[in-house]
Amino acid sequence: MCVRESCELYADALRRFEAWLTGRPADDAMLTAYLDELFDRGLAPESGVLVVAAVARAALECARAGRECSENPVGSATRERLERFHREGAGRGPGQVRGLTWEEVELMCGLAEGDDDLRGKRDAAILGVAADGLMRVSEVSGLNAEDVSFLQNGTAEVLVRRSKTDQHGRGAVAHIGAVATERLRSWMEAADVERGPLFRPVDRSGSVSERRLGPDSVRAAIKRRAREAGIRGRVSGHSLRIGTAQRLAEAGTSLAELQRAGRWESPEMPGRYVRGQEAFRGPVARLRAAEAKKSKKTVAPSETAVVRFG
Repeated sequence: MCVRESCELYADALRRFEAWLTGRPADDAMLTAYLDELFDRGLAPESGVLVVAAVARAALECARAGRECSENPVGSATRERLERFHREGAGRGPGQVRGLTWEEVELMCGLAEGDDDLRGKRDAAILGVAADGLMRVSEVSGLNAEDVSFLQNGTAEVLVRRSKTDQHGRGAVAHIGAVATERLRSWMEAADVERGPLFRPVDRSGSVSERRLGPDSVRAAIKRRAREAGIRGRVSGHSLRIGTAQRLAEAGTSLAELQRAGRWESPEMPGRYVRGQEAFRGPVARLRAAEAKKSKKTVAPSETAVVRFG
């Protein structure tokens, strides 16, 4: 048995995990992927410990009750990922990672291209595609060359086949702007990537692998380029996704539109990311801005009267 506070924490963690699963069966691989998600959101290792404990406890209670239960999803992959969570997330406090602005992304891309090598071209393409497409690192890693369609107007469409919210594998199309498209084209041509994995490892000699660049490597590339650009704050694989969501919110994009663009299952997560932007557009902010504009107009120099004394 658990005390009331612990039970509530376990229940809340389990609800969030089940909502993330969106109907898929819970197993070792899915729980590991969920820990990746928590890590990328910048949460502390305790968040991972809590969800693993909640899942294990639920499986144990199900077995003790004699009900027909699926196998405990906490396996070796989950335990290894949790250990890495502790190592790499040490010192983290509660809260989310920061979003990378488009200006910061452009700086990072420029520095990557300045390396004048294939790895720099690849990283610049990754940054642009991930930012414009609001992509998770797993989605970036899962892209194939065949998923890219270059359009006549200089932009591109990318089919995102692997999304954690896409239960039926139908995929979603992400639009990539002209600048990011040019960087993507430059990488594909220089690396001679026509079929198969879109983003691949590049060794020190400049040789391009046939293998797929894994999510951990995509995440590491984003964080490395942010460090090189001197960007401060907590940056993760989610920072590009968050930054674009915030920029769209500033431009007046609704939560429903953000949810579709970022392939979120519910508006809750994008709502967290854009709380500041939503507050700026809220009723109090609008009224204050209108009153300030009215007041400024009232006292504008061209409309003031000149009062002479004496």
